[in-house]
Amino acid sequence: MSNIIDFKPQSYLKAAAQLDAFIAWAKATLPKGVRNERVYAGIRWDMDSWHKSGVYGCAFSAYGSPRYAKAKDKKYMQPPFIDFVKALVVYYRVFLGKQSVKGYLYAAKALELALVELSGTRDVTRLSAAICNRACEHFKTKHPDYVAYQLGKNLERIVKLMRAKGLLATPFRWSSPLRIKSSGTLKEQRENHDKKLPSREAIIALGELFNNDLASPLDIITTSACVLLLSQPSRVGELADIERDFVVFKEGANGGQRMFLRWYAEKGFGATVKPVVTGMEPSVERVIELVAPITDEARQYAAWLEDHPDEYPSHEGVPLKGQDEPLSYDEACAALKLQSGRLVSPRHIFKYRLLDSLAKNKALSPDAQAVLDEIRAGWDASNGKKFYVNGRLSHYVFNDKAVITLRKLNVLMREKYLPKGFPYTTSAGEGKNRVKYRDALFTVRTGSLPNETKSGAKMAHDLGVEIATNPFRLRKQLGETNNYQNIFERHGYGKLNVNTHAFRHELNTEMHRAGLSQLLIDAFSGRTSMGSVYNHETVEERTQRVAHYHPKTKHSNAAQRLEKVKTNQPLSLSDVRDLHKGDQDLVIHQTHVGICVHNFASEPCPKMGACLTCGKLGCVKGDDVKLANLKEERADLKRRYDKALDAKSRDIFGASEWIKKVGMDLYKCNALIRTLENPELENGDIVWNVDNGWTLTNNATVMAGLMDANVIEAKNEQLPSLDELSAILDDIEV
Repeated sequence: MSNIIDFKPQSYLKAAAQLDAFIAWAKATLPKGVRNERVYAGIRWDMDSWHKSGVYGCAFSAYGSPRYAKAKDKKYMQPPFIDFVKALVVYYRVFLGKQSVKGYLYAAKALELALVELSGTRDVTRLSAAICNRACEHFKTKHPDYVAYQLGKNLERIVKLMRAKGLLATPFRWSSPLRIKSSGTLKEQRENHDKKLPSREAIIALGELFNNDLASPLDIITTSACVLLLSQPSRVGELADIERDFVVFKEGANGGQRMFLRWYAEKGFGATVKPVVTGMEPSVERVIELVAPITDEARQYAAWLEDHPDEYPSHEGVPLKGQDEPLSYDEACAALKLQSGRLVSPRHIFKYRLLDSLAKNKALSPDAQAVLDEIRAGWDASNGKKFYVNGRLSHYVFNDKAVITLRKLNVLMREKYLPKGFPYTTSAGEGKNRVKYRDALFTVRTGSLPNETKSGAKMAHDLGVEIATNPFRLRKQLGETNNYQNIFERHGYGKLNVNTHAFRHELNTEMHRAGLSQLLIDAFSGRTSMGSVYNHETVEERTQRVAHYHPKTKHSNAAQRLEKVKTNQPLSLSDVRDLHKGDQDLVIHQTHVGICVHNFASEPCPKMGACLTCGKLGCVKGDDVKLANLKEERADLKRRYDKALDAKSRDIFGASEWIKKVGMDLYKCNALIRTLENPELENGDIVWNVDNGWTLTNNATVMAGLMDANVIEAKNEQLPSLDELSAILDDIEV
């Protein structure tokens, strides 16, 4: 990235001049992205779309313009705003190297509409908070709540960038008013969670299919992809970066060999080695056994294409001529595997299937554009001269000037059939060690995965290579679209369907149930941010985890312990836990709701008496007095919670934070009561509270800036979100 420098605003320039300088910087920077492989050769500033030039999903159509409209019916953003948006895309994609800029682009499209509505111009330097708010109204009208929220956040970042670069005539600070809508009632939350998890029937069906002797390469690829996505939490797009030899073994904690997969996680996490979920090792080995024979030949072909960039690949139809010898249209069509019929001449097929097809592509590489222009410039555009044989019309003669050779066909064939990033399977990223098609496990020839539900005429020729686990292909095969017969229907499983991302949600939820920390789950899943949204444990499961048996609880003297509690006799630490070497036995404190194992001889209460936030609080089953105290505490918390809700409805400052604090205490108090009333527990058993991580020391450390509050909050991962909490507390009766 050394050849690309940031745009540095000039303090002496006003906003309009600063904007011109920003756009000039972007125009100069755009071609530099070709060298860094962030955009493709041939990209031009004046294009209406950069989608095929390395910027995925980037079309500069106006807000509301139909995506699939005909070219003549499409509406595009207008100057000078469109130049500002292109400069934004260059900044985020070429300079910062972001994989996707669609969010920023969509936000900018609505911003243009709002700018015209409120200011009557497309001068982005006149941006204001009111215009940003109007754009957010458009987000809400057209998009679901979560998408609108994300677009609002993208617009925040655009405003922040414009302020930092001096592009605002009147600088201002702005935050999006859009918020994520509440998840709703418990019933609605459960239904939403069920939608994000794969059905048992779908997983069983895929397992049965995978272990059968499937004959179709398409079915083998589909089931194998699902197995890998179930062997460790990942994204479907990451399958493109799996190498043929991606399995490694390391010594496990118990001294045995543990299977790991070399993996490249998207969204900034990078290269890693992921452990395979226990029990899935044989299935991963079977994936390699099934897939490798299907893809070996394609990898060899990809290697040849990479090693011989200037030669046309050989096959049965290629004429035995040198790379620079002239070809007839018959020979050219044979080399391209284009069939001509009795009524359609090879010349017409060559023009219609190759030249016209490439001419529609507005993002050709410079080499392909030069060859195409040469052939089309020498093309005889007349109707040709009639040629008769024995008085009957035999054919037409044309005066074409261009010479067609295998070397020229090689340029055009590669442009048409090879992925833009060839020989690499995915686009470049900062520090990314990219995988080549010659090494990728799922490399196949284009057209080599015949879908039995398609006609042969719709299949692509096998002159190119692709990744078999294309996300669009898998969505069709797993029933996410209704226009194709999916793998379940083909094999008699009926109307089943599954989303590939649901496997990731499934594994994350199971890891939560197994007690793994959120930090470990995020690392296992290849995430750079906390992914608690992937946890779909039921509310009942989370409630049980809030109040739980401590692993060191001493169960052998439950009856004697309960008797001491009921009669207010002194209770020692050894009465509730098994002491280990070095542990000091001491008399423990009894509170109004349970017992406390904190050592008050070493320090005062670090929680300042906030027992419901402390993990050293234990409640003894069968102590009716303290259970009654807990219920009284719950009733008081419920009254305070209702008052906080009322305060929030009247927009009283601080009410939202008070709802969160009192609500969490009420939730944990109710969880303790429900657990203590569980008939499966025996009298004398101890139910321990869960600590929230906050103490006087931690609080002071965070306030002094010596610790990140998120480190402490991460300990609350087993607790429900605020939306879930609200739904739970509404159902509490006191």
